[in-house]
Amino acid sequence: MTVADNNGVSLTENGSDAAARQFTGTLPTVTVTDTRLPEEIPAGRFWAVVGQSSQFTATDDSAKTIGPEYLGWKPRLLSGSSTGAVSAGEPVSSVISDGTGAPTVGLEVQELLASIANSTDEIGTSQVNADLALRTPVDVAAGEYHSTLTLSLFNQS
Repeated sequence: MTVADNNGVSLTENGSDAAARQFTGTLPTVTVTDTRLPEEIPAGRFWAVVGQSSQFTATDDSAKTIGPEYLGWKPRLLSGSSTGAVSAGEPVSSVISDGTGAPTVGLEVQELLASIANSTDEIGTSQVNADLALRTPVDVAAGEYHSTLTLSLFNQS
């Protein structure tokens, strides 16, 4: 798994309303390459990429924070899936609903970015990214905040 070169993702205010301030951006392209031969993959194996955010901390005052539950995403498969076995994860909204009906849990715990149902069904390279949306209370303290979004690739059965 690789993540496209980037200098971090900057979120810009976009779509704020009376319920929340919203800041949006795009996760850099994540590439998963499986170079194994079908006969090298045990039956029933699949891979999954999950992500989880850390707390956002203000650069000027570490006491000012925004919890990871306020960051949501909408994963998007960028590469075609010849068999349909590779798919993007489901959208997750901030705990302040974005109105789409997505679960309002944020990225406080690991959420699915992309997966394959059965690794032997499709071997090669898959690419995915996600639209990010940080939806905070309207009275969130102004400032520059930083967080780390950790992605993990698992090969499971």
